[in-house]
Amino acid sequence: MKEYFHVFLRFDPSAIRRAVALNFAVALTEGAGLLMLLPLLSLAGVLGQEGVQQAWLLRLNQLLSQFGISWNIEIALLVFVALIALQSLLSLLKDRVSNTLQLRFGDHLRKTLYAAIARARWSFLTGHHGGELASVLTGEVQRISAGTYFLLRLFTVVVMLSVYLAVALWLSTWLTLLALATGVALWMLLRGADKTAKQSGAMLSKSNKEMFGQIQEFLSAMKLIKIHGEEAGNALRFNREVDQVSQRQIEFRKVNTRVQAVYRVGGAAALSIVSYAALVWFKLSAAHLLVMVAIFSRMLPQLSELQSGKQQLLHMLPAFASWRKMVEACEAHPDPVSSDGNAISLKQGIAFAQAGYRHPQSHHSLRIEHLVIPARKTTAIIGVSGSGKTTLLDLLSGLLSPDSGTILIDGTALPQLSGWRRSIAYIPQETLIQNGTVRDNLIWGNAVPDDAEIAQALAQSALTELVQRLPHGLETEVGERGIKLSGGERQRLALARALLRHPQLLILDEATSALDAANQRLVLDAIRTLHGSMTVLIVTHRHEELSGLIDGVVRVERGEVLNWQAV
Repeated sequence: MKEYFHVFLRFDPSAIRRAVALNFAVALTEGAGLLMLLPLLSLAGVLGQEGVQQAWLLRLNQLLSQFGISWNIEIALLVFVALIALQSLLSLLKDRVSNTLQLRFGDHLRKTLYAAIARARWSFLTGHHGGELASVLTGEVQRISAGTYFLLRLFTVVVMLSVYLAVALWLSTWLTLLALATGVALWMLLRGADKTAKQSGAMLSKSNKEMFGQIQEFLSAMKLIKIHGEEAGNALRFNREVDQVSQRQIEFRKVNTRVQAVYRVGGAAALSIVSYAALVWFKLSAAHLLVMVAIFSRMLPQLSELQSGKQQLLHMLPAFASWRKMVEACEAHPDPVSSDGNAISLKQGIAFAQAGYRHPQSHHSLRIEHLVIPARKTTAIIGVSGSGKTTLLDLLSGLLSPDSGTILIDGTALPQLSGWRRSIAYIPQETLIQNGTVRDNLIWGNAVPDDAEIAQALAQSALTELVQRLPHGLETEVGERGIKLSGGERQRLALARALLRHPQLLILDEATSALDAANQRLVLDAIRTLHGSMTVLIVTHRHEELSGLIDGVVRVERGEVLNWQAV
């Protein structure tokens, strides 16, 4: 709870101060409206003219006489209506400020976590399930935002209760203390529900994480699931996760509604006790009794809301704990290579000296005694699956840091080159194509290029003719994951996008292994046009098909990387 308040109060102090000021203003006008009941009842003449009421009239008459106004029932009603109108206006402003603050705070938490994930080390991120990250970014942050609404409501209720108590104490101190004692007793009776609310929130966080994990696995494996006919089995697993989430929410609702029911019954009993004491023990006047009953009848729902809001807040705290834990974990594993600098030139080459790396999860290791990849050459990186080719790429791109040894880019240690990744273009085997137009995919991740640059990239990627045939040219929709394009067309589109980065280093990670011979030849011919203009690395199982295209090879065998060899 302490950490949550710390984060919230630091978010936007000026907006919080505005919300606090409006809450006090609403409460004060509410209290003034209640106090106006006494002179109204007195002027109506139905309850007599008790001493306190006479004092009220005297002070009001003295105040209004200075402005030439005589206190009467018409003026009293006008003042009462004006107070209610002012209170309604202030309540409207308060609700707008509070709602905006709640939504902005949720957005702030989501942006903070997103940025922390983006800055985290790649090896740390690969150790976490994507569903866990998605769960905290979406469901858990949404729960925190909803909990913040109840926090703001709690503050409103506390302020209103304070004003009600102040008015009640002014009218009858001992009667108010009696009512307060019954309220405290009721509160103590139900405090056990707080622990249940917090436990329910923790179980809901766990269920949400499992449900998001199931969703992500289903979406990523949808094609395989369809081919194997496993739709029903996956639907059953998803249904179980959804039922778990619903069950956690239902359990909390049961606790919450049970507390509210107890408050309604207990509140009615407390109001009866207070009314009996007012008439029998304290001999309160009819006017005072009516005002006290009006005050306590308003306080009882506020007390119920106070208890309910506290439970909602406790139910939310495990979600905040998940958010804080994830942010702290990401910040504890910062990316050693910054991506904030400008792109650099690669003129000499990439050198590894006595470099070694061991995977923390799989414990597979990679050793690189000595390796120099010359600049502006096309190099094939070959080796069987699991030999360490991908780890080598991750090391030279800065995604992973070697446990020992150094990596030099033109003689400079890689961690010192903040713009190194801006100099790289990477094309994986599973091409990433976004749902949108051809143009959208070309400019994704790039500074917006002009038409001449796009035309050049399309020509280098052998895509000019295809784009001309499309019904809307560059504005043609390609569908989700590029479903409207063939595999070869998607790879060439990815190549064109990569070239628009004007990279110094182009990496193709098994980018042609899934293509047929014709499409593979088109992609390789496009790469051949780049020969000598940039450093190109082609990861492949078979380098024979690259004959006449590559200048050298780097072999990766059983976790050991051999030196570059010319061909």
